[in-house]
Amino acid sequence: MSSIETMQSIIARAVLAAEPADVLPLLARGRFDPARRLNIYRNNTRSSLTATLKAVFPVTVRLIDDRYFNYVAHCFIRTNPPKEPRLSRYGADFPAFLTGFEGTAAMPFVSETARLEWLIADALDAPLQRPCRLIELYDGLSSGSIGLTLQPSLRLLLCRWPALSIWAAHQPGADPDRLGELRREPERIALWRHGETIRFMRLDAANFAFWRALVRGSGLETAVYRACRHAPAFDIARALTGLFLGELVTGIHCSTTFSREEERVS
Repeated sequence: MSSIETMQSIIARAVLAAEPADVLPLLARGRFDPARRLNIYRNNTRSSLTATLKAVFPVTVRLIDDRYFNYVAHCFIRTNPPKEPRLSRYGADFPAFLTGFEGTAAMPFVSETARLEWLIADALDAPLQRPCRLIELYDGLSSGSIGLTLQPSLRLLLCRWPALSIWAAHQPGADPDRLGELRREPERIALWRHGETIRFMRLDAANFAFWRALVRGSGLETAVYRACRHAPAFDIARALTGLFLGELVTGIHCSTTFSREEERVS
């Protein structure tokens, strides 16, 4: 590691750590005390990162209270510095942090809602591609086994708690009190970018397996097989039509066919 990289690493640790003692000897004295100058920089950095987390996780803020969120964010920032230069990409590890954090571990619906909020921000940051028309699928069926490429913003989330219901109840015009007593209730959620907004869809087990197989690059035959394991009467035509109507299919291509024996071990 070069001397510049070493210096940057030391300063970064000092900005996030509680005590900057190891970096003070490296700072030149000016009109103001080095410790004071570093403290100003540290406070500005933490304030910016906290503001970023609040912008990405607004419902999570409301679930645990603004002041307590500030404390949780402070603890998170100390051990999870930004990994990318864009602040919009900061917070990917925050939901997992909430899962193990002492003050929120007993409220699993908080981390589940945070997972949903991160996927919303992540989807909004993804590019939009031209969707295919349903007629193009029928043109491709003549080539044998096919695969579908879906919008890069599509995100799938399996929650143990009703994260989408919680999120929706905290949107403008909604009434959080209508949620009543929170109970553990799994939700299978699909979300994707549509213009500058996000579309949501709750999926049953079969459709979730179908969509997830396609997202992972499996061919259409494999995706249908996985769906049929949950629902033998899976409506293939309806599922495909839904994907095209949602403008989620961006490419149709030939795909390798896997046997059921290979599928069982995949």
